[in-house]
Amino acid sequence: MRHSLRRPPTTAPGPATSPGPAVGPADGPAVDPALMRQVMGSFCTGVAVVTATGDDGEPAGMAVQSFASLSLDPPLVCFAPARTSTSWPRIRAAGRFAVNILAEDQTALSRSFAVSGGDKFAGVAWHPGGNGAPLLDGALATVECAVESELPGGDHTIAVGRVTALHRPREAGPLLYFRRTYGVYGAHAA
Repeated sequence: MRHSLRRPPTTAPGPATSPGPAVGPADGPAVDPALMRQVMGSFCTGVAVVTATGDDGEPAGMAVQSFASLSLDPPLVCFAPARTSTSWPRIRAAGRFAVNILAEDQTALSRSFAVSGGDKFAGVAWHPGGNGAPLLDGALATVECAVESELPGGDHTIAVGRVTALHRPREAGPLLYFRRTYGVYGAHAA
Protein backbone atom coordinates (compact mmCIF):
# COMPACT_ATOMS: atom_id res chain seq x y z
CA MET A 1 0.00 0.00 0.00
CA ARG A 2 1.31 3.41 -0.92
CA HIS A 3 0.94 6.35 1.44
CA SER A 4 1.26 9.99 0.60
CA LEU A 5 1.04 13.23 2.46
CA ARG A 6 -2.08 15.27 1.85
CA ARG A 7 -2.05 19.01 2.22
CA PRO A 8 -5.13 20.83 3.45
CA PRO A 9 -6.96 23.00 0.92
CA THR A 10 -5.44 26.43 0.56
CA THR A 11 -7.00 29.81 0.00
CA ALA A 12 -5.71 32.48 -2.32
CA PRO A 13 -2.09 33.43 -1.72
CA GLY A 14 -1.62 36.20 0.78
CA PRO A 15 1.27 38.06 2.31
CA ALA A 16 4.03 35.97 3.85
CA THR A 17 3.79 35.69 7.59
CA SER A 18 6.34 34.78 10.20
CA PRO A 19 5.77 33.25 13.60
CA GLY A 20 7.00 36.46 15.26
CA PRO A 21 9.90 37.02 17.56
CA ALA A 22 11.16 34.23 19.79
CA VAL A 23 9.87 34.48 23.33
CA GLY A 24 12.52 33.91 25.98
CA PRO A 25 12.40 33.87 29.76
CA ALA A 26 12.69 37.68 29.91
CA ASP A 27 9.85 38.11 27.42
CA GLY A 28 7.24 35.74 28.79
CA PRO A 29 6.04 33.94 31.88
CA ALA A 30 8.48 31.82 33.82
CA VAL A 31 8.40 28.11 33.11
CA ASP A 32 7.89 25.93 36.17
CA PRO A 33 10.95 23.59 36.38
CA ALA A 34 8.91 20.77 37.94
CA LEU A 35 6.33 20.95 35.15
CA MET A 36 9.06 21.11 32.51
CA ARG A 37 10.72 18.00 34.00
CA GLN A 38 7.33 16.23 33.98
CA VAL A 39 6.47 17.22 30.41
CA MET A 40 9.95 16.45 29.02
CA GLY A 41 9.82 13.10 30.83
CA SER A 42 7.06 12.20 28.37
CA PHE A 43 9.74 11.90 25.69
CA CYS A 44 11.13 8.37 25.80
CA THR A 45 14.92 8.20 25.48
CA GLY A 46 17.60 5.59 25.33
CA VAL A 47 20.22 5.37 28.05
CA ALA A 48 23.97 5.56 27.55
CA VAL A 49 27.06 5.74 29.72
CA VAL A 50 29.84 8.11 28.64
CA THR A 51 33.29 6.92 29.76
CA ALA A 52 36.90 8.05 29.56
CA THR A 53 40.23 7.32 31.17
CA GLY A 54 41.40 10.31 33.17
CA ASP A 55 44.88 11.81 33.21
CA ASP A 56 45.48 9.83 36.41
CA GLY A 57 44.79 6.56 34.56
CA GLU A 58 41.52 6.02 36.44
CA PRO A 59 38.24 5.49 34.55
CA ALA A 60 35.49 8.12 34.71
CA GLY A 61 31.89 7.76 33.62
CA MET A 62 28.36 9.08 33.78
CA ALA A 63 24.91 8.03 32.62
CA VAL A 64 23.19 10.26 30.05
CA GLN A 65 19.79 10.33 28.36
CA SER A 66 20.61 13.24 26.08
CA PHE A 67 22.84 11.32 23.64
CA ALA A 68 22.09 11.80 19.93
CA SER A 69 23.61 11.53 16.48
CA LEU A 70 24.38 15.05 15.26
CA SER A 71 25.98 14.75 11.81
CA LEU A 72 27.07 12.08 9.33
CA ASP A 73 29.55 14.31 7.49
CA PRO A 74 31.59 14.90 9.51
CA PRO A 75 30.56 12.09 11.88
CA LEU A 76 29.48 13.86 15.09
CA VAL A 77 27.45 12.95 18.17
CA CYS A 78 26.36 15.06 21.13
CA PHE A 79 25.17 14.77 24.70
CA ALA A 80 24.46 17.25 27.48
CA PRO A 81 26.16 16.83 30.88
CA ALA A 82 24.96 18.99 33.76
CA ARG A 83 27.22 21.90 34.66
CA THR A 84 27.37 20.41 38.17
CA SER A 85 28.77 17.11 36.86
CA THR A 86 32.05 16.08 38.46
CA SER A 87 32.64 13.41 35.78
CA TRP A 88 32.37 15.65 32.70
CA PRO A 89 35.46 17.78 33.52
CA ARG A 90 37.55 14.58 33.78
CA ILE A 91 36.11 13.24 30.51
CA ARG A 92 36.64 16.57 28.73
CA ALA A 93 40.26 16.77 29.98
CA ALA A 94 40.94 13.28 28.58
CA GLY A 95 40.04 14.63 25.12
CA ARG A 96 38.51 11.33 24.06
CA PHE A 97 35.60 9.23 25.31
CA ALA A 98 33.27 6.36 24.55
CA VAL A 99 29.49 6.34 24.54
CA ASN A 100 28.20 2.94 25.67
CA ILE A 101 24.58 2.46 24.53
CA LEU A 102 22.94 0.29 27.16
CA ALA A 103 20.93 -2.86 26.48
CA GLU A 104 17.60 -3.76 28.04
CA ASP A 105 19.23 -5.90 30.75
CA GLN A 106 21.58 -3.14 32.00
CA THR A 107 19.31 -1.14 34.33
CA ALA A 108 21.60 -1.76 37.32
CA LEU A 109 24.57 -0.49 35.30
CA SER A 110 22.71 2.70 34.43
CA ARG A 111 21.83 3.28 38.08
CA SER A 112 25.50 2.81 39.08
CA PHE A 113 26.65 5.50 36.68
CA ALA A 114 23.76 7.88 37.47
CA VAL A 115 24.98 8.54 41.02
CA SER A 116 27.35 11.34 41.90
CA GLY A 117 30.73 10.39 43.33
CA GLY A 118 31.94 7.00 44.49
CA ASP A 119 33.61 4.27 42.45
CA LYS A 120 31.16 3.82 39.59
CA PHE A 121 33.34 1.12 38.04
CA ALA A 122 33.32 -1.19 41.10
CA GLY A 123 32.35 -4.64 39.84
CA VAL A 124 31.83 -3.40 36.27
CA ALA A 125 33.40 -5.46 33.47
CA TRP A 126 35.04 -3.33 30.79
CA HIS A 127 37.97 -3.23 28.41
CA PRO A 128 39.85 -0.30 26.85
CA GLY A 129 38.74 0.84 23.42
CA GLY A 130 41.07 1.92 20.65
CA ASN A 131 41.14 5.44 22.09
CA GLY A 132 41.74 4.15 25.63
CA ALA A 133 38.23 4.89 26.92
CA PRO A 134 36.45 2.11 28.82
CA LEU A 135 34.05 0.05 26.69
CA LEU A 136 31.47 -1.55 28.97
CA ASP A 137 31.03 -5.28 28.44
CA GLY A 138 27.52 -6.18 27.35
CA ALA A 139 26.70 -2.76 25.88
CA LEU A 140 24.36 -2.81 22.91
CA ALA A 141 26.77 -0.63 20.93
CA THR A 142 29.67 1.74 21.57
CA VAL A 143 30.82 4.90 19.87
CA GLU A 144 34.42 6.07 20.38
CA CYS A 145 34.94 9.82 20.04
CA ALA A 146 37.36 12.72 20.32
CA VAL A 147 36.08 15.87 22.02
CA GLU A 148 35.18 18.24 19.17
CA SER A 149 33.59 21.21 20.94
CA GLU A 150 31.57 22.35 23.91
CA LEU A 151 28.74 24.86 23.86
CA PRO A 152 26.76 26.55 26.64
CA GLY A 153 23.32 25.09 27.23
CA GLY A 154 21.78 26.74 30.29
CA ASP A 155 22.35 24.56 33.33
CA HIS A 156 23.93 21.95 31.05
CA THR A 157 26.80 21.87 28.59
CA ILE A 158 26.36 20.63 25.02
CA ALA A 159 29.30 18.34 24.34
CA VAL A 160 30.07 17.43 20.73
CA GLY A 161 32.27 14.46 19.87
CA ARG A 162 33.84 13.46 16.57
CA VAL A 163 33.28 9.74 15.98
CA THR A 164 36.51 7.77 15.57
CA ALA A 165 35.25 4.17 15.87
CA LEU A 166 31.97 2.25 16.08
CA HIS A 167 31.20 -1.16 17.60
CA ARG A 168 28.01 -3.22 17.69
CA PRO A 169 28.93 -6.26 19.79
CA ARG A 170 25.52 -7.81 20.38
CA GLU A 171 21.88 -7.91 19.35
CA ALA A 172 19.39 -7.06 22.08
CA GLY A 173 16.73 -4.50 22.82
CA PRO A 174 17.66 -1.04 24.13
CA LEU A 175 17.28 0.21 27.69
CA LEU A 176 14.70 3.01 27.67
CA TYR A 177 13.79 5.75 30.13
CA PHE A 178 10.27 7.19 30.26
CA ARG A 179 8.65 9.27 33.02
CA ARG A 180 11.45 8.51 35.46
CA THR A 181 11.11 4.75 34.93
CA TYR A 182 13.26 2.24 33.03
CA GLY A 183 11.64 0.10 30.39
CA VAL A 184 12.31 -1.97 27.29
CA TYR A 185 11.26 -1.76 23.66
CA GLY A 186 7.94 -3.55 23.11
CA ALA A 187 9.25 -5.98 20.49
CA HIS A 188 11.80 -7.21 23.05
CA ALA A 189 9.65 -7.08 26.20
CA ALA A 190 9.18 -10.36 28.01
